[in-house]
Amino acid sequence: MKINLNKIPTEGLFIDEDIHLDPILYENANILDICSLHATGNINYDYENNLVFDLEIKGEFLLEDSLTLEPIKYPFQCKIDEKVENIESSCRNFFEKSKNILDISEILWENIVLEVPISATNSDHKSITLHGEGWELKNENEKKIDPRLAKLTELLDEGKE
Repeated sequence: MKINLNKIPTEGLFIDEDIHLDPILYENANILDICSLHATGNINYDYENNLVFDLEIKGEFLLEDSLTLEPIKYPFQCKIDEKVENIESSCRNFFEKSKNILDISEILWENIVLEVPISATNSDHKSITLHGEGWELKNENEKKIDPRLAKLTELLDEGKE
């Protein structure tokens, strides 16, 4: 999404549109696809002539389920409150100085990638076996005592009395 910095009015540029990010951006981020990405908010200059972003991004990631590896949709929402002080040096990779055009998709991506979860799973999977031969998926809330240490816990309980 490219914006012409010369055409930003004094009250700011209001954005309310769907955005398409290049799949090259998220090919190494464990994201299969980004669906329905929408940005709303303002882009304007502050009193020091710095570019200020006040945007809200909503969308859906298409991720792999961490248990079944099936694609699942994961909704996300992020708020971007960012100030770019020196556009020519901080955004030199996506700023066309000759035309004064800034590609803000890189700035959006830097904030969106922070919303990618480490793992995601669909809670509708009830038929998945969580154990097999020689292994078992542990629940963090479940306190299961190792049978080799069962005698030790009995001794500790006796010592409390």
